[in-house]
Amino acid sequence: MAVVARLTKRARVVAMAALVACALPVATAQELLPLSDVLGPVVLTEVVDGDTVVVRSDLGPRTVRLIGIDSPEMNEGTPWLLAREALVRFASPGTPVWVEMGREVEDRYGRLLAYVYVEDPAGRWLVAGFRATQLNLAMVEAGWADTLTIPPNDDYAAMYAAAKALAASRTFGLWGGGAARPVSPGGAAVGAGAGAAGAATDGALASAAAPRLHCALVNPDTPNDTGAEWVSVWLDEALDTTGYYLWDEGSRSTFRLPSGVQPGGEIRLVNPGQGVWNNSGDTIYLMHGGDMVDQWSYGRELAVEGHVACR
Repeated sequence: MAVVARLTKRARVVAMAALVACALPVATAQELLPLSDVLGPVVLTEVVDGDTVVVRSDLGPRTVRLIGIDSPEMNEGTPWLLAREALVRFASPGTPVWVEMGREVEDRYGRLLAYVYVEDPAGRWLVAGFRATQLNLAMVEAGWADTLTIPPNDDYAAMYAAAKALAASRTFGLWGGGAARPVSPGGAAVGAGAGAAGAATDGALASAAAPRLHCALVNPDTPNDTGAEWVSVWLDEALDTTGYYLWDEGSRSTFRLPSGVQPGGEIRLVNPGQGVWNNSGDTIYLMHGGDMVDQWSYGRELAVEGHVACR
């Protein structure tokens, strides 16, 4: 680390890129150092997609575009969902993060341009005295983001290029057709894949213990369906439901199952806000990470006001 600290800024970037290029899928002993001052902590309040988050600031919520990377857009469907969920795995809403601003601090849309760090005991970055993972680099390493270099915000461009080449050679994430699993902040593969999520159908995650969508009230008799809409999931046996969630594509809403082992039976997930499930017909997705576990498409005939429908 002392040697890296004495290098020029450009030389440090090249040295870091070399570390990434030869990195194993576990944390290395070397420490990477941010090139500029790091601010924080601030609370991450929302993950918009694989390269955009929202953080809490003294001036209110600020949207942050992760510098140097580019993930799929919402209109790309499943790849967008997979990339977004990968970023959630690294830093879910409510997580404290640290921000290193770019040379150009805002884009034309008023978004902050930054490198974002999350505390991680297995991370390779040294930030404010603790180990951390840089989200920008982590998304490229995991294969869920491409590189996008726009000067003057190009400090880590060589590092990201090396990470992209490695991810592509190992067919991670998007480079493997979406079938590869996201990588955890420590660098290890997360979960066991069930194939590309885009090819999944009802009950796609084959397991005797897999949860399934059960019943729903999608058209409650409240204004705008506020606070009374719910969907339930059925467990045939006790199951650790950490990481399972309901997904509504239209509103981009997620409703997470409780973490930890749950007993067999029904788990009801209530939407506390305005309705998200369309009364004219919709599809409810049950997800686990990037895998679709189950889906339930219903029509207007099941969305009768005040009526609970079950499969």
